[in-house]
Amino acid sequence: MNFFERWFPSAYSNVRNVLGFSTLNASTQFNQYVKDKEKLAAVLSNPAALKVFALQCDMFSLGQIYVYKDGEEVKDDPFLSLVRSPNPLQSGSQWLWDFMFWTMLGNSYNYVNSSVVDTPLNRMYFLDPSKIEWPPEMQKYADKLIFSDDLLKSYKKQTIIYRYDDGTTFTFPLDRLVITSDLTNGVGNWFRGPSRFNALYKIVSNSEASLDSKNINVRWSGKFLVGSNNDTAKMGLTDDEKADITDKFLESGKNVYPLKTMIDIKRFVTDMAALQLDESYLADYFLIGSMYNIPRDVLEANVSSTFENQEKARMAHVSYTLQPKGNDFMNSLERFFGYDKQGKNILIDWGHLLFVQVFKKDEAAIETIKINSLNLLLNMQVPLEDANRYLDLDFKTAMGYEAKAEVKPGGNQGA
Repeated sequence: MNFFERWFPSAYSNVRNVLGFSTLNASTQFNQYVKDKEKLAAVLSNPAALKVFALQCDMFSLGQIYVYKDGEEVKDDPFLSLVRSPNPLQSGSQWLWDFMFWTMLGNSYNYVNSSVVDTPLNRMYFLDPSKIEWPPEMQKYADKLIFSDDLLKSYKKQTIIYRYDDGTTFTFPLDRLVITSDLTNGVGNWFRGPSRFNALYKIVSNSEASLDSKNINVRWSGKFLVGSNNDTAKMGLTDDEKADITDKFLESGKNVYPLKTMIDIKRFVTDMAALQLDESYLADYFLIGSMYNIPRDVLEANVSSTFENQEKARMAHVSYTLQPKGNDFMNSLERFFGYDKQGKNILIDWGHLLFVQVFKKDEAAIETIKINSLNLLLNMQVPLEDANRYLDLDFKTAMGYEAKAEVKPGGNQGA
């Protein structure tokens, strides 16, 4: 049985097992090795799912990381050097790409060598969840509320096993991980949240079926049925006669074929357009994208949209989807390295990208409207303080404003 057959069961009882939930325990379970591998295989094998994942990860990896202290940018902070080269095998952009990829699958586990950021040879790697072996005792305490700092410290010293493909292992304490959950970690397991990809199993299955159907129809569209339409021909063709007809029609270069009786030729697939397989595939693609809060204009995919709408959609995508995930991850790194105690803030931002300029153009237009409104209010002798409050501005002076306030009624009160 292949992984699609296991991962997309038709029976409801199997669906519950696929989701990784127990009928008596609503918490997500540890050590779901097979299910983690199947989800990864499903994403990498399905074009619609992979396109959504790649689009989101590509956009997130374009983010720029900054460190601030007391409102001032710290350009030479050691954390910036670490994220530029998090490990010998990846760049900073690929590392960010990995964060979003694993988070979209449910949970990302960022292993860090040391909580001292500028330790020589400090390394950061995202781990494959299917290779993590959690201690059995962690399941017992996975949903417990922790109020004691000592209990939390002892819990974080639990030994985690990371098993490589060749069977060898790498062990480390739990406090070496920076964990981010896509949905929530508050449904019974603080260290392994549920995955929204589980809710997509039918859609991904439909997408696979649509692609399989198109593949079959394309291959059969070049095949034909040839038979006699003569009612007197009651006996079937012999094998030699079938071979003779096939050879004459396929190998002959003739354009005219004289026949004693008429024959009927039909395609196996007469109208692929009527099946609407492409439309079905695109519908599944948009549903997968919407599950991850990607705007339709960002998904595009053969749907025409103006350039300005696409750029605004990308800005909304960053603001409402990528920025919250990025903030959550950066805040976790702040706590891990103790930056929160040093008064430092780690930020990720996409303001340097071109599509932000469309948003800034709209902002400039709004500011122009505010300035024109301020001018009108001042000409109406509205005090500057009141005009600032009304327009949410903070001008200290306005050239000529005091002089206009002294103009007598009936005089020239123009700007």
